[in-house]
Amino acid sequence: MERRRKLLATLLLTAFVWVAAGPRLARAFHDGGAGACGGCHIIHATAGASSPGQYLLLKSDPSSVCLNCHSGLGGANIPSVFSPDGSALTPGGDFYWLTKSYAWVGGSSPGYSHGHNVVAADYNLTADPANITAPGGTYPSSQLSCISCHDPHGRVKGGTGSGGVSVSVSGSYGEAAPSGSQTGNYRLLGDTAYTSQGVSFLAPAPVARANGLSPFSESDTSHVDYGSGMSEWCANCHAGILNNQHQSGSSSFTHPSGAGAKLDASMVTRYDTYLRSGDLSGSAATAYLQFVPFERGRTDASLLDPTSTDGPDANSNVMCLTCHRAHASAFRAAGRWDFDVALLVNSHPALGDSGVSASDVAASYYGRSIATEFGNSQGSFCEKCHATTP
Repeated sequence: MERRRKLLATLLLTAFVWVAAGPRLARAFHDGGAGACGGCHIIHATAGASSPGQYLLLKSDPSSVCLNCHSGLGGANIPSVFSPDGSALTPGGDFYWLTKSYAWVGGSSPGYSHGHNVVAADYNLTADPANITAPGGTYPSSQLSCISCHDPHGRVKGGTGSGGVSVSVSGSYGEAAPSGSQTGNYRLLGDTAYTSQGVSFLAPAPVARANGLSPFSESDTSHVDYGSGMSEWCANCHAGILNNQHQSGSSSFTHPSGAGAKLDASMVTRYDTYLRSGDLSGSAATAYLQFVPFERGRTDASLLDPTSTDGPDANSNVMCLTCHRAHASAFRAAGRWDFDVALLVNSHPALGDSGVSASDVAASYYGRSIATEFGNSQGSFCEKCHATTP
Protein backbone atom coordinates (compact mmCIF):
# COMPACT_ATOMS: atom_id res chain seq x y z
CA MET A 1 0.00 0.00 0.00
CA GLU A 2 2.87 2.36 0.85
CA ARG A 3 4.47 1.69 -2.52
CA ARG A 4 1.20 2.45 -4.29
CA ARG A 5 0.85 5.74 -2.42
CA LYS A 6 4.37 6.76 -3.40
CA LEU A 7 3.76 5.79 -7.03
CA LEU A 8 0.50 7.77 -7.10
CA ALA A 9 2.24 10.80 -5.62
CA THR A 10 4.97 10.56 -8.24
CA LEU A 11 2.43 10.31 -11.07
CA LEU A 12 0.47 13.30 -9.77
CA LEU A 13 3.64 15.37 -9.48
CA THR A 14 4.69 14.37 -12.98
CA ALA A 15 1.24 15.29 -14.36
CA PHE A 16 1.47 18.68 -12.64
CA VAL A 17 4.89 19.35 -14.16
CA TRP A 18 3.64 18.35 -17.63
CA VAL A 19 0.64 20.67 -17.43
CA ALA A 20 2.41 23.59 -15.77
CA ALA A 21 5.54 23.52 -17.89
CA GLY A 22 3.91 23.14 -21.29
CA PRO A 23 4.85 20.93 -24.25
CA ARG A 24 8.65 21.26 -23.93
CA LEU A 25 8.82 19.72 -20.45
CA ALA A 26 6.01 17.33 -21.30
CA ARG A 27 8.68 15.52 -23.34
CA ALA A 28 11.25 15.60 -20.54
CA PHE A 29 11.02 11.94 -19.49
CA HIS A 30 12.66 10.78 -22.73
CA ASP A 31 14.05 14.13 -23.90
CA GLY A 32 15.46 12.41 -26.95
CA GLY A 33 17.28 9.68 -25.04
CA ALA A 34 16.77 7.35 -22.10
CA GLY A 35 14.32 8.26 -19.37
CA ALA A 36 14.77 7.58 -15.66
CA CYS A 37 15.33 3.84 -15.19
CA GLY A 38 12.61 3.66 -12.55
CA GLY A 39 10.03 4.91 -15.01
CA CYS A 40 10.05 1.53 -16.76
CA HIS A 41 11.94 -0.92 -14.53
CA ILE A 42 11.57 -2.18 -10.98
CA ILE A 43 14.95 -1.37 -9.50
CA HIS A 44 14.39 -2.67 -5.99
CA ALA A 45 11.40 -4.85 -5.18
CA THR A 46 9.67 -4.36 -1.84
CA ALA A 47 7.84 -6.88 0.31
CA GLY A 48 4.42 -7.64 -1.06
CA ALA A 49 5.12 -5.99 -4.43
CA SER A 50 3.98 -7.78 -7.56
CA SER A 51 6.62 -9.71 -9.48
CA PRO A 52 8.35 -7.74 -12.25
CA GLY A 53 7.84 -8.66 -15.88
CA GLN A 54 10.63 -9.57 -18.27
CA TYR A 55 13.69 -7.30 -18.04
CA LEU A 56 12.44 -6.25 -14.55
CA LEU A 57 9.70 -4.23 -16.24
CA LEU A 58 6.93 -2.53 -14.30
CA LYS A 59 4.39 -4.21 -16.58
CA SER A 60 4.14 -7.60 -18.24
CA ASP A 61 5.97 -6.79 -21.48
CA PRO A 62 7.65 -3.90 -23.32
CA SER A 63 4.54 -2.63 -25.12
CA SER A 64 2.52 -2.67 -21.91
CA VAL A 65 5.20 -0.50 -20.28
CA CYS A 66 5.01 1.98 -23.16
CA LEU A 67 1.22 2.05 -23.12
CA ASN A 68 1.28 2.62 -19.36
CA CYS A 69 2.13 6.23 -20.27
CA HIS A 70 1.01 6.39 -23.90
CA SER A 71 -2.63 5.25 -23.69
CA GLY A 72 -5.77 7.20 -22.89
CA LEU A 73 -7.83 9.90 -24.54
CA GLY A 74 -6.04 11.66 -27.36
CA GLY A 75 -5.26 15.34 -27.85
CA ALA A 76 -2.80 17.74 -29.49
CA ASN A 77 -0.46 17.67 -26.48
CA ILE A 78 -1.39 14.30 -24.99
CA PRO A 79 1.05 11.50 -25.87
CA SER A 80 -1.53 8.77 -26.41
CA VAL A 81 -1.20 6.25 -29.22
CA PHE A 82 -3.94 3.94 -27.88
CA SER A 83 -7.24 5.58 -27.02
CA PRO A 84 -10.55 4.05 -25.88
CA ASP A 85 -12.50 5.76 -28.67
CA GLY A 86 -10.28 6.56 -31.64
CA SER A 87 -9.46 10.06 -30.37
CA ALA A 88 -5.66 9.64 -30.59
CA LEU A 89 -5.43 11.39 -33.95
CA THR A 90 -1.65 11.24 -34.06
CA PRO A 91 0.42 11.15 -37.25
CA GLY A 92 1.14 7.48 -36.58
CA GLY A 93 -2.47 6.55 -35.96
CA ASP A 94 -4.28 4.90 -33.05
CA PHE A 95 -3.86 1.29 -31.91
CA TYR A 96 -7.54 1.52 -30.93
CA TRP A 97 -8.36 0.35 -34.44
CA LEU A 98 -6.74 -3.02 -33.75
CA THR A 99 -9.60 -3.65 -31.32
CA LYS A 100 -12.34 -2.65 -33.78
CA SER A 101 -13.84 -5.19 -36.16
CA TYR A 102 -16.86 -4.23 -38.24
CA ALA A 103 -18.98 -5.72 -40.97
CA TRP A 104 -21.53 -4.67 -43.56
CA VAL A 105 -23.57 -6.37 -46.25
CA GLY A 106 -21.01 -7.98 -48.52
CA GLY A 107 -17.90 -7.24 -46.51
CA SER A 108 -16.00 -7.01 -43.24
CA SER A 109 -12.91 -5.40 -41.75
CA PRO A 110 -11.25 -7.38 -38.93
CA GLY A 111 -9.35 -5.39 -36.35
CA TYR A 112 -6.05 -7.22 -36.85
CA SER A 113 -5.93 -6.00 -40.47
CA HIS A 114 -5.84 -2.33 -39.41
CA GLY A 115 -2.16 -1.97 -38.60
CA HIS A 116 0.88 -3.21 -36.73
CA ASN A 117 -0.36 -5.71 -34.15
CA VAL A 118 1.90 -4.94 -31.19
CA VAL A 119 1.69 -7.49 -28.39
CA ALA A 120 0.70 -5.88 -25.09
CA ALA A 121 -0.73 -8.44 -22.68
CA ASP A 122 -1.85 -5.88 -20.10
CA TYR A 123 -3.91 -4.11 -22.77
CA ASN A 124 -5.32 -7.21 -24.50
CA LEU A 125 -3.40 -6.54 -27.71
CA THR A 126 -2.31 -9.78 -29.36
CA ALA A 127 -0.20 -10.93 -32.29
CA ASP A 128 -1.33 -10.77 -35.92
CA PRO A 129 -3.12 -14.06 -36.66
CA ALA A 130 -2.72 -13.71 -40.44
CA ASN A 131 1.01 -12.98 -40.80
CA ILE A 132 3.60 -15.12 -39.02
CA THR A 133 6.37 -12.70 -39.99
CA ALA A 134 6.52 -9.13 -41.21
CA PRO A 135 5.39 -8.92 -44.87
CA GLY A 136 8.54 -8.79 -46.97
CA GLY A 137 10.75 -9.76 -44.05
CA THR A 138 11.49 -12.21 -41.25
CA TYR A 139 10.56 -10.31 -38.09
CA PRO A 140 8.33 -12.63 -35.96
CA SER A 141 4.83 -11.24 -35.49
CA SER A 142 4.55 -12.91 -32.10
CA GLN A 143 7.35 -10.66 -30.83
CA LEU A 144 6.20 -7.38 -32.37
CA SER A 145 6.20 -4.61 -29.80
CA CYS A 146 6.72 -0.88 -29.47
CA ILE A 147 10.45 -1.47 -29.04
CA SER A 148 10.58 -3.37 -32.32
CA CYS A 149 10.75 0.10 -33.89
CA HIS A 150 11.49 2.51 -31.05
CA ASP A 151 14.72 2.20 -29.07
CA PRO A 152 13.52 2.55 -25.45
CA HIS A 153 16.92 3.92 -24.43
CA GLY A 154 17.07 6.45 -27.25
CA ARG A 155 20.50 5.44 -28.43
CA VAL A 156 22.11 6.90 -31.54
CA LYS A 157 24.38 4.40 -33.33
CA GLY A 158 24.90 2.33 -30.23
CA GLY A 159 24.94 5.18 -27.73
CA THR A 160 27.58 5.89 -25.12
CA GLY A 161 28.33 2.17 -24.85
CA SER A 162 29.76 2.34 -28.38
CA GLY A 163 31.74 5.49 -27.70
CA GLY A 164 29.10 8.02 -28.71
CA VAL A 165 28.38 11.23 -26.83
CA SER A 166 25.22 11.62 -24.77
CA VAL A 167 21.87 12.55 -26.29
CA SER A 168 20.64 15.85 -24.86
CA VAL A 169 17.66 16.90 -27.01
CA SER A 170 14.91 15.22 -28.98
CA GLY A 171 15.40 14.48 -32.65
CA SER A 172 11.70 15.02 -33.33
CA TYR A 173 11.45 18.82 -33.28
CA GLY A 174 14.44 20.22 -35.15
CA GLU A 175 16.34 21.16 -32.00
CA ALA A 176 20.12 21.66 -32.01
CA ALA A 177 22.16 19.85 -29.37
CA PRO A 178 24.53 21.81 -27.09
CA SER A 179 28.24 21.35 -27.68
CA GLY A 180 29.54 18.01 -26.46
CA SER A 181 26.24 16.20 -26.89
CA GLN A 182 24.06 15.09 -29.78
CA THR A 183 20.46 15.13 -30.98
CA GLY A 184 18.42 11.95 -30.63
CA ASN A 185 16.72 10.06 -33.44
CA TYR A 186 13.29 11.07 -34.67
CA ARG A 187 10.73 9.48 -32.31
CA LEU A 188 13.47 7.35 -30.71
CA LEU A 189 13.53 5.11 -33.78
CA GLY A 190 16.21 2.44 -33.91
CA ASP A 191 19.09 3.02 -36.29
CA THR A 192 22.01 1.14 -37.82
CA ALA A 193 23.25 -0.18 -34.47
CA TYR A 194 19.84 -1.39 -33.31
CA THR A 195 18.97 -5.09 -33.12
CA SER A 196 15.52 -6.41 -32.25
CA GLN A 197 14.48 -10.08 -32.17
CA GLY A 198 17.46 -11.07 -34.27
CA VAL A 199 16.84 -8.41 -36.93
CA SER A 200 19.74 -5.97 -37.25
CA PHE A 201 18.77 -2.62 -38.70
CA LEU A 202 20.73 -1.69 -41.82
CA ALA A 203 19.15 1.71 -42.52
CA PRO A 204 19.49 4.73 -40.21
CA ALA A 205 16.58 6.47 -38.54
CA PRO A 206 14.67 8.77 -40.90
CA VAL A 207 14.87 12.56 -40.88
CA ALA A 208 11.58 14.23 -40.00
CA ARG A 209 10.29 17.06 -37.85
CA ALA A 210 7.06 17.35 -35.85
CA ASN A 211 5.47 20.52 -34.52
CA GLY A 212 6.71 20.91 -30.93
CA LEU A 213 3.74 23.14 -30.05
CA SER A 214 1.26 20.46 -31.10
CA PRO A 215 3.32 17.26 -31.19
CA PHE A 216 0.57 14.64 -31.10
CA SER A 217 -1.88 15.91 -33.71
CA GLU A 218 -2.05 16.18 -37.48
CA SER A 219 -3.68 18.58 -39.92
CA ASP A 220 -2.83 20.30 -43.19
CA THR A 221 -1.19 23.14 -41.26
CA SER A 222 0.42 21.22 -38.37
CA HIS A 223 1.94 17.89 -39.28
CA VAL A 224 5.15 15.92 -39.49
CA ASP A 225 7.35 17.36 -42.21
CA TYR A 226 9.20 14.36 -43.62
CA GLY A 227 12.72 14.90 -44.90
CA SER A 228 14.28 11.62 -46.03
CA GLY A 229 14.89 7.96 -45.27
CA MET A 230 11.47 6.78 -44.11
CA SER A 231 10.91 4.00 -46.66
CA GLU A 232 14.49 2.81 -46.34
CA TRP A 233 14.02 2.62 -42.58
CA CYS A 234 10.74 0.67 -42.93
CA ALA A 235 12.72 -1.79 -45.07
CA ASN A 236 14.69 -2.82 -41.98
CA CYS A 237 11.75 -5.19 -41.46
CA HIS A 238 9.97 -5.01 -44.84
CA ALA A 239 12.90 -5.24 -47.26
CA GLY A 240 11.04 -7.44 -49.73
CA ILE A 241 8.32 -4.85 -50.20
CA LEU A 242 10.73 -2.00 -50.88
CA ASN A 243 13.19 -3.94 -53.02
CA ASN A 244 10.79 -5.96 -55.21
CA GLN A 245 9.03 -3.01 -56.77
CA HIS A 246 8.12 -2.99 -60.45
CA GLN A 247 9.35 -6.48 -61.26
CA SER A 248 7.70 -7.42 -64.52
CA GLY A 249 5.39 -10.40 -64.22
CA SER A 250 5.93 -10.65 -60.46
CA SER A 251 3.07 -10.97 -58.00
CA SER A 252 5.18 -8.88 -55.62
CA PHE A 253 4.74 -5.76 -57.76
CA THR A 254 4.52 -2.77 -55.46
CA HIS A 255 4.32 0.98 -55.71
CA PRO A 256 7.78 2.60 -56.00
CA SER A 257 8.85 4.23 -52.76
CA GLY A 258 11.91 5.85 -51.23
CA ALA A 259 14.62 8.28 -52.23
CA GLY A 260 14.65 6.93 -55.79
CA ALA A 261 10.91 7.42 -56.26
CA LYS A 262 10.98 11.14 -57.05
CA LEU A 263 7.74 12.82 -58.06
CA ASP A 264 8.09 13.78 -61.71
CA ALA A 265 7.06 17.19 -63.02
CA SER A 266 3.55 16.08 -63.92
CA MET A 267 3.00 14.62 -60.43
CA VAL A 268 4.28 17.77 -58.74
CA THR A 269 1.89 19.87 -60.82
CA ARG A 270 -0.94 17.46 -60.12
CA TYR A 271 -0.32 17.53 -56.35
CA ASP A 272 -0.09 21.31 -56.31
CA THR A 273 -3.30 21.96 -58.23
CA TYR A 274 -5.47 19.10 -56.96
CA LEU A 275 -8.10 20.04 -54.37
CA ARG A 276 -10.63 17.25 -54.90
CA SER A 277 -11.96 15.05 -57.70
CA GLY A 278 -12.72 17.31 -60.64
CA ASP A 279 -11.17 20.43 -59.09
CA LEU A 280 -7.63 21.40 -60.13
CA SER A 281 -7.78 25.02 -58.99
CA GLY A 282 -5.28 24.69 -56.13
CA SER A 283 -1.87 26.31 -55.79
CA ALA A 284 1.56 25.13 -54.66
CA ALA A 285 1.59 27.41 -51.60
CA THR A 286 -1.45 25.70 -50.06
CA ALA A 287 -1.24 22.25 -51.65
CA TYR A 288 -0.26 20.09 -48.65
CA LEU A 289 -2.85 17.45 -47.72
CA GLN A 290 -2.44 15.53 -44.48
CA PHE A 291 -3.75 12.32 -46.08
CA VAL A 292 -0.99 12.34 -48.71
CA PRO A 293 2.32 13.42 -47.12
CA PHE A 294 5.64 13.10 -48.94
CA GLU A 295 9.35 13.47 -48.27
CA ARG A 296 10.99 16.75 -49.22
CA GLY A 297 14.37 15.16 -49.93
CA ARG A 298 16.17 16.96 -47.10
CA THR A 299 18.64 15.46 -44.64
CA ASP A 300 18.76 18.39 -42.19
CA ALA A 301 15.76 18.47 -39.85
CA SER A 302 16.30 22.16 -39.11
CA LEU A 303 15.35 22.88 -42.75
CA LEU A 304 11.96 21.20 -42.34
CA ASP A 305 8.81 23.10 -41.38
CA PRO A 306 5.90 21.19 -39.78
CA THR A 307 3.57 24.13 -40.34
CA SER A 308 4.33 24.43 -44.05
CA THR A 309 1.47 24.02 -46.50
CA ASP A 310 3.79 24.00 -49.52
CA GLY A 311 3.40 21.22 -52.02
CA PRO A 312 6.27 19.06 -53.33
CA ASP A 313 9.05 20.00 -55.73
CA ALA A 314 11.52 18.14 -57.94
CA ASN A 315 13.43 16.90 -54.85
CA SER A 316 10.36 15.30 -53.27
CA ASN A 317 9.57 11.59 -53.23
CA VAL A 318 6.85 9.17 -52.27
CA MET A 319 7.41 7.08 -49.13
CA CYS A 320 5.66 4.28 -47.25
CA LEU A 321 3.87 6.81 -45.02
CA THR A 322 2.46 8.60 -48.05
CA CYS A 323 -0.27 5.97 -48.08
CA HIS A 324 0.06 4.18 -44.72
CA ARG A 325 0.15 5.13 -41.04
CA ALA A 326 2.94 3.76 -38.89
CA HIS A 327 0.76 2.39 -36.08
CA ALA A 328 -2.81 1.68 -37.16
CA SER A 329 -5.81 3.28 -38.82
CA ALA A 330 -9.49 2.64 -39.41
CA PHE A 331 -8.69 1.01 -42.73
CA ARG A 332 -7.03 -2.10 -44.07
CA ALA A 333 -3.22 -2.16 -44.03
CA ALA A 334 -3.11 0.98 -41.86
CA GLY A 335 -4.25 2.97 -44.88
CA ARG A 336 -4.64 6.72 -44.64
CA TRP A 337 -7.85 6.25 -46.57
CA ASP A 338 -10.04 3.28 -47.55
CA PHE A 339 -8.18 1.51 -50.35
CA ASP A 340 -11.15 -0.73 -51.16
CA VAL A 341 -13.76 1.74 -52.39
CA ALA A 342 -14.01 3.79 -55.56
CA LEU A 343 -15.69 6.73 -53.82
CA LEU A 344 -14.47 7.70 -50.37
CA VAL A 345 -17.98 8.52 -49.13
CA ASN A 346 -18.53 4.76 -49.25
CA SER A 347 -15.64 4.11 -46.86
CA HIS A 348 -15.96 1.73 -43.93
CA PRO A 349 -16.41 2.17 -41.01
CA ALA A 350 -19.78 3.70 -41.84
CA LEU A 351 -22.97 4.33 -39.90
CA GLY A 352 -24.99 1.12 -40.04
CA ASP A 353 -21.95 -1.19 -40.01
CA SER A 354 -22.05 -3.66 -37.17
CA GLY A 355 -19.73 -2.72 -34.33
CA VAL A 356 -19.41 0.92 -35.45
CA SER A 357 -20.27 4.10 -33.55
CA ALA A 358 -20.71 7.65 -34.82
CA SER A 359 -17.43 8.62 -33.16
CA ASP A 360 -15.67 5.82 -35.09
CA VAL A 361 -16.86 7.29 -38.37
CA ALA A 362 -15.77 10.80 -37.38
CA ALA A 363 -12.34 9.63 -36.19
CA SER A 364 -11.62 7.52 -39.28
CA TYR A 365 -10.77 10.62 -41.35
CA TYR A 366 -9.44 12.63 -38.40
CA GLY A 367 -12.61 14.61 -37.88
CA ARG A 368 -12.87 15.66 -41.52
CA SER A 369 -16.05 14.91 -43.45
CA ILE A 370 -15.35 13.51 -46.90
CA ALA A 371 -18.84 14.40 -48.16
CA THR A 372 -18.77 17.97 -46.81
CA GLU A 373 -15.18 18.89 -47.61
CA PHE A 374 -14.44 16.85 -50.72
CA GLY A 375 -17.88 15.96 -52.10
CA ASN A 376 -19.81 12.76 -52.80
CA SER A 377 -17.82 12.16 -55.98
CA GLN A 378 -14.42 12.15 -54.26
CA GLY A 379 -12.28 9.28 -55.50
CA SER A 380 -9.21 7.67 -53.97
CA PHE A 381 -6.55 10.05 -52.69
CA CYS A 382 -4.23 8.38 -55.19
CA GLU A 383 -5.63 11.14 -57.42
CA LYS A 384 -3.55 13.69 -55.50
CA CYS A 385 -0.52 12.50 -57.48
CA HIS A 386 -2.04 10.56 -60.38
CA ALA A 387 -4.24 11.95 -63.13
CA THR A 388 -5.57 8.41 -63.58
CA THR A 389 -6.03 6.32 -60.44
CA PRO A 390 -3.57 3.40 -60.61
